[in-house]
Amino acid sequence: MKTIYSEAQPGKVVLKEKEIGKPGYGEVLLKAKYSAMSPGTENGLLGEHIVPLPTSIGYAMVAEVIEVGEGVTELKVGDHVVSTIEHAQYIITSEMNCTICPEGVDLRQAAFWNLGHTGMYALRRSKLEMGEPAVILGQGFVGAITAQCARLAGACPVIVTDLDQKRLDAAKKMGVDYAINSKEDPDGLENLLKELGFTDGVPVVFEATGARGPLMQAAQIVSERGRVVMISQVHGEAMPPIDDPIMQKGASLIGTYVNSKPYKLRRADLLIEGGWPPVMGKTLNRYHNSDVWTCDEDIRVFLDMIKYGKLDITPLISDEFSYQDIPKAYADNVFPNVNGAMTGGLIKWD
Repeated sequence: MKTIYSEAQPGKVVLKEKEIGKPGYGEVLLKAKYSAMSPGTENGLLGEHIVPLPTSIGYAMVAEVIEVGEGVTELKVGDHVVSTIEHAQYIITSEMNCTICPEGVDLRQAAFWNLGHTGMYALRRSKLEMGEPAVILGQGFVGAITAQCARLAGACPVIVTDLDQKRLDAAKKMGVDYAINSKEDPDGLENLLKELGFTDGVPVVFEATGARGPLMQAAQIVSERGRVVMISQVHGEAMPPIDDPIMQKGASLIGTYVNSKPYKLRRADLLIEGGWPPVMGKTLNRYHNSDVWTCDEDIRVFLDMIKYGKLDITPLISDEFSYQDIPKAYADNVFPNVNGAMTGGLIKWD
């Protein structure tokens, strides 16, 4: 069969067609439902900061399993899954590259799982405790999800900043306590912290702006023994001189690159099968104890929060496109990056 997929070339993204075969051992054939796009990740690919061009593009898909290969043990035809795969109508991938969606989850929101569990990892790395105030600099998709995770974890208050009022309006709609437009009111955050009595700073500051300059502000407003959490990756910008305030305050600078933790873990177990000594089991089983939060486990939590109504990210879906419009969607919203307000782009494949 043939599949339509997107390919990034210098200065443009095009739709192409290619033949695909049958799923092999441990593989599944997926039919796309929705895929997600956001300026940060897309610009990393388009700018050749990750791999050379031309390259397939895309990183977050929700899809239906339509065929399974030999050796697939956890998935069946008809299951909905999320997977790190490119924008494509049909695709073959490893079963291990899939996380099953819970029954009844909103698939539109599920498409943003990759950004969602990135924000969740930032929260886990911060060790935020219930009642601690938190500041999130930047309300792109990951920053917005981080703010929601902080809110659900009991941060009080949750304060966010951004340059774009639409993003701040979405943040307020989703329940943050304060939203500061740092473009219109550059001193707004510092003034608010003074007004709220945080003259010595706040214990947790998340930097999710996609720029390096705000790290200086983060270092200035973090409290003694506080935590500055770096979420965004930036290419080609020098680090501001944060070493002195971080060191003087005894604060911590924490990185949260999501691939710095295991994606999935499988366990081998000794079993007593009617005699002694124990024998090694013949299968590797999912490891899902909460002492180790893998990417796969955090993805499941993100999807469950959507399913159970703890999290509604629909205000963050700023743009929706048919897959036929992918070239124009990239040209208008990602390449020039002039709109700025695109938080989450949703591509519909049906």
